Order: sequence, then C-alpha cells, then structure tokens
Amino acid sequence: MCSRRSTTRDIAEKRLLGAYYTPERLSDILSRWAIRSCHDQILEPSFGGCGFLKSATKILTELGSQDPRQSIYGCDIDTVAFQFLAEVFESPVDLHRFLKQDFLDINEPPNWPANFDVVIGNPPYIPFQKIESEKRSELNRRIVGAGKLGGRAGLWAYFVAHSISMLKEGGRMAWVLPGAYLHANYARELRNYLSQHFVKLACYVIHERLFLNEGTDEETIILLAEGHSLEPHDVCSVSFREAKTLTELESLIESWSKTTSSRNASYERPALLNLKGKARLSYETLASTAVCKTFGDMALVNIGVVTGANDFFVLNHDQLLEKGLKPSDCDPIVAKFKQISGLEYTDNDHDSALESGFKGYLVNGFGRENNENVFAYIDTFPTERRNTTATFKKRKVWYNTGDTKMPDAFFPVMHHSGPKLVLNTMGCNSTNTIHRVYFKDSINQSKKELLCISILSSFSQISAEIVGRRYGSGVLKHEPSEAKKIAVLMPEISTEAVKLAFLKIDTALRQDDFVEAMTIADSLLASALPTGKLRDCFGLLPEALEKIRKQRRPQRYIQA
Repeated sequence: MCSRRSTTRDIAEKRLLGAYYTPERLSDILSRWAIRSCHDQILEPSFGGCGFLKSATKILTELGSQDPRQSIYGCDIDTVAFQFLAEVFESPVDLHRFLKQDFLDINEPPNWPANFDVVIGNPPYIPFQKIESEKRSELNRRIVGAGKLGGRAGLWAYFVAHSISMLKEGGRMAWVLPGAYLHANYARELRNYLSQHFVKLACYVIHERLFLNEGTDEETIILLAEGHSLEPHDVCSVSFREAKTLTELESLIESWSKTTSSRNASYERPALLNLKGKARLSYETLASTAVCKTFGDMALVNIGVVTGANDFFVLNHDQLLEKGLKPSDCDPIVAKFKQISGLEYTDNDHDSALESGFKGYLVNGFGRENNENVFAYIDTFPTERRNTTATFKKRKVWYNTGDTKMPDAFFPVMHHSGPKLVLNTMGCNSTNTIHRVYFKDSINQSKKELLCISILSSFSQISAEIVGRRYGSGVLKHEPSEAKKIAVLMPEISTEAVKLAFLKIDTALRQDDFVEAMTIADSLLASALPTGKLRDCFGLLPEALEKIRKQRRPQRYIQA
C-alpha cells in the first residue's frame, strides 16, 4: 500500500490532497462492523490507498460473496489511488464502478446503485482556507441534505454530508474523522442532523495519533452511524467513549453493537472523558459554588491587532535598523506569547524580549503622516500583494495597522502547557496571535490579580481543557468565545494575601515552574473556601489535569 516514490514527496502530496491512509487494522475493524451481508453494496467516497476497499473485500468474502469486487464502489481524484486499486484487485480497474472524479461533483452516476447499504471511509482533511471561496459557496448551495455547514467547514464535512444522500434506509456509515467533528462550530449542524436521521450513533476518541507517520498529527475520531432514516425523528443518544488502542476500540464497538440504544445522552468535550470518579465530583462541586464565575463575567476577550502582513509590519530590533527605522517610528507590540514569562508584562520584559530577538516593533502609519522614515518603508510594500490582501481592504487606510485599544491584559490563543492571564503593565498592544483582555469597570486591581491567580489553579486549568479546542501536535486553542467560558473561583481574599501570592506566582513562572505556580494558586483559593470539604476538592484535581493533558498530547500509533 506504499508508493515507491520518496517519502518526503509523498507526505507533501498527501497534505495537498488531504489524503492520509488508514492503518489496515483500523479499516478492518470498521469494515467488519459496517458490513453485515455478502449482498451489501458499499461506497468508499475517497478510496486513496485502498485500505477500506481491501478490508471490504476481505469481509465480503468471509460472509460468502463469490465476487466481492462487484459490491464495492468508489471514487478518487488521485492517479496514484488508481495504481493502488489495480494492485489490490489484481486486475484492470473497472472505471464504471470506480470513478476518477471528485466525489462532491457526483450525482447519480449511471453505473452506480441508487443507494448503498454501507458508506465507509476516511475523507480528505483539507481545511476551509485551502478550498477556493467559489467552491465553498457552490458546495453550500448544492449539498444541503445534512444541515448548513457554513463557509468555514473542512472538506471532510462535505464528504460526510453528501454521502448521507447516497445511503439506503437502514444503512450504516463508518468514518475516520478529524477532531474538528467534535469541537468545530460548523460541525454542530452535521452532528444534529446525524442524531435525527440514525437510530444509533457512536463516537470514539482515539488517543494515539494514527497518522503521524503519514505527515499529520490530527486527533482521530471514529464515527459509527446505524439505522439510517430518510425522515427525521427524535434525537437519538450518542455513545461517546475513548480508546487507548485499536484493540480497546474493537472491544468497545463489539459491546456497543449489542445494545439497542446508546447509553450517553450526548457528546461531551474529550477532556471530560478523562475526568472521572472522585476527581469529576470534586470539579463539579467547586463549579457549583457561589464563588465560581466565568472569565467572561470579569472581562471581555478580543483578538489582537490584525496587520494583514506581520512579516512586513512587525519587526525585531535588527530588522528595524536594517529598514532605516528607529524605535520612536513604531509602536511597541507583543508578537508571541512565549516572550511573556511572568504574570505581568513590563517595560523591562519588553526590552529583554527585544534583546533576545523577539519582534516587538509595529510599523503603523496612524499618527505618523509626516514621518519620512515610516513612509519610505511602507512604500516598499509590493503593490500586487497590497491589492490582494483582504485585511487591507477592510481598513480605511491600508497601512494604519494599529489601534488605540490598549488591553488591560493578555491571554494566549494557543498553548501546550495551559493558559495564563498576564497583566499589561507596559501598556502596549499585541498581534492576533494573542488575545487582548479588557476588565469590566467593577473589577479593581486586587480582583484583576486574583483572576490571574485563579486561572492558574488546577480547577480553572481543567475548565480551560474542557472548553478549549485540541489541535494537531497537542496544542490547546481558545477562541474569545471559548476563553470567556473558562470557570474561575473568586472568593473574598484580602488584598495583602492576593498581592503576596501574585508575586510568588510571578516569580515561579519566570523560573519556568508552572507546577509551583499552580500549587500556590490552589493553596490560596482553598484557604478562602468556607468548608474543609470544599478545600479537599483541590486534592485530586492536579493529577486529573495531568491525565487530561497527557491524552491531549500526541502518542505514536501502536498497533495493538
């Protein structure tokens, strides 16, 4: 199932096509569940490396089919896929059943059945940014059978939606999907549609990144849908589980297939699957207290400055001198969250970041109309790029990159070890790789510091894992709307105690001791809670948090 061309080239091509070939063991497991009869007619909408076709052939043969190839259909746009196809079937490719065509352009091909008993596959993982806007608009007009996907849907979602229209009443689907199926806003309509048009649904989060060797570190979601119904019905329940290995996945599927309905009421965030027993009870107990608020109760969270061309407008010190500019020609700006080490960002921190090579100067034409240095540099921006940059078209003056909305604090968009809230003591701005935070008028200085502390507690760090989105190499991402949902504990604590803890945590973070910082935060909050029972709730949370993070971060695929 491997091409004879160089691996490096293969990975680059796979990323372009969004094609990541499914491990044989996994395609066998899913095919064995989905195919029930030797007479089933099976569709693989993007057969790629032919793993599912090979597995389907094996299962149909075991079920008694004399010529399983006649029951399998598919399509793909990749020429290499058809080379694999010829090898798998050891015969000339039947171009009536296997079409070299984009599945999303297919509508009732003459040599295909009207509907299929089984749809199975691993659709292309291409994000919406790589789909031409005209193509996205056309897909949203035409593929409407599974709800409105909107303009930000990945290509995989269109494949699932279009496949449903080709499935028989009572048919089954089995998919290998990216983590976006669970957390992307555009996938919500698709999940709702599936729950109204299938009798049973199962969703499994696989811990190992199955496709790391294929060139992607996407989290893997297995979706099983049984009992297709053309007419909508009451929303069915979803069995939502996790599996550490493919052996465990196989066992979970076998147990689920014997039930008449799914056990769990709905999907949960993947992080909650690792928050169990007493640790979950402790978290929920703290979340139910009167002192539990949300980040959004205390502050507004907005994206940072969008320049449209950070490589041109955001400079480090060496670049500044190279371009003939002076520090006074630019606005100070924080370009990367990793240059912030403590709980506040000061003038000294900015100077240190610049000395370390970080970018910290924003070229901004606003208020510098008579500055010859600035406009001599701005004039070097390529005209063609200026005319094609969408961000510039949204601004009244294309080179006015900054604004006067200096934030009170900074919050990361993405991170590996957990988020922190950092006070903007310096009074500078940030790029859109960092969220800008604005405290509400009722929040005094001590409350601001307490909020910074509380977000670092094991309780709020777990909340951040629950509401955030897990991506790729194990990174956790918070859009502003998600950051505002993070739960925080805000008990009454003296100004002196808050200040002391704030300074201790700031020191710990600057020494890269996140564990110590969290310990101090937990201790301060626990001491302010009214009962020993509530204080004891913090005991199990650090270990539970570590388990959640361990599962968020990629693990190499082990075939077991």
